[in-house]
Amino acid sequence: MASWGPEQSDELEKSTMRRVAWRFLPVIVVTYFVAYVDRVNIGMVKAEMSHDIGLTSVGFGLASGLIFIGLILFEVPSNRMALRFGARKWITRIMLSWGLVVIATSLVQTPGHLYIARVLLGLGEAGMAPALFLFLGQWFPGRHRAAAFSALFLSIPIAMAFGSPLTGWLLESTHDALGLPGWRWVFLIEGAAALAVAPLVFILLADTPARAGWLREDQRAWLDARLAEEHEQRKAGAPHSFWRALTDRRVLLLSAIFLLLGYGTNAMVYWLPTIVRNATVNLSPLRVGLVSATPFVVAAGAIVLVGYVARRVGNRRSVLLAPVLVSLVGFVGAMLLLHQIVFAMALICLALGGALAAQPQFWTLPTGYLTGASAAGGIAMINSVNNVGGFAAPYTFGWLTQASGGSALPFLVMASAQALAAILIVVAYRRRGPAVHGAGSPGSPGSDPGGAGLGQPPGRRPGAALD
Repeated sequence: MASWGPEQSDELEKSTMRRVAWRFLPVIVVTYFVAYVDRVNIGMVKAEMSHDIGLTSVGFGLASGLIFIGLILFEVPSNRMALRFGARKWITRIMLSWGLVVIATSLVQTPGHLYIARVLLGLGEAGMAPALFLFLGQWFPGRHRAAAFSALFLSIPIAMAFGSPLTGWLLESTHDALGLPGWRWVFLIEGAAALAVAPLVFILLADTPARAGWLREDQRAWLDARLAEEHEQRKAGAPHSFWRALTDRRVLLLSAIFLLLGYGTNAMVYWLPTIVRNATVNLSPLRVGLVSATPFVVAAGAIVLVGYVARRVGNRRSVLLAPVLVSLVGFVGAMLLLHQIVFAMALICLALGGALAAQPQFWTLPTGYLTGASAAGGIAMINSVNNVGGFAAPYTFGWLTQASGGSALPFLVMASAQALAAILIVVAYRRRGPAVHGAGSPGSPGSDPGGAGLGQPPGRRPGAALD
């Protein structure tokens, strides 16, 4: 690393990362906000759309989950393309693809048309989250990466907190405009938003620090040196290629954990508006959206709170396990009090707050282990397996609700997933090694509080050899 004095290096680090954060994080949050709204807006338009095209509850659950078929099949190859062409270009391409598909969804006439549109949406969006992880790893050193992940994951509750009321407002205000029902306008407008944001991604993001003309020369040199140092520290223990990471036993264990952590959230983002609508009387779409947004407002606060605690507590396992166990309690309580809507919503807030707050902390595990091309492969693999839950959760929620005549059984399944996730987290931490402990314990020399190893070596051109 270049020879800066301690005080000079500290000030240089602060100024560099402040500039990087303000340059990238707002556009990344907006990008993932739009992506998530376009993915889950089907939950807010369910009643009106189902009436118009003849969609049943099971059909809605199937349509909600079909997006994950494309995500499961193409997440890994998509992230390989992100590594080859550069995350900035690939994220822009993804946004243009899914924006066009969402606009086309406004034209569906039958459940079959909707199923096709949802599969295409998954194909268009495949690789979005892994590419964002890859990008953040190319720019944020270990001690800053947890904060970057928290900002990214805040996009999810923000999208649900503001996206649901926004979709409800659009649904009401555009009803019968130009002879079209409001749900068709929702897809038209929110799909167009992705097309509008895509150019900002291409303009404001950059592939590597070496290409960032908006950083001073000393800032570029410091960031390149820090990222190169972290890459060298981790490459000895990680898989040595993109493809080997896909079958690495630690990656597979982490994949199972992330699938279980996201199972309940993946169900709730689609079914919560229906639960609220069924438990209340004569609520307008806007009010249904506002009530449905409440748990995600709580989740945003939980992400910030757990992130704050994580920066001050040395025991990472406890910081990760605590919100998972809180989520377990919330899902069990909601199951028992489902017919008392006020108490049920409070417990759903607890459940989703814990589930979502655990996810940024989870990503300190794989990012403390993987590096270079193996990071692109491993991250895509973990996210691809999680997408299996993304498909199964909304579909099984609908199937179990219809089969049992109520929603208690689906809540039991979601609680069981959180319990199993907690068990596997304990197993993961008992397996000593870089998969869970990173480069050292927090606060020790060489420790990596935020994880490291994401992305390709600094200065590498996007088209360089991958393995």
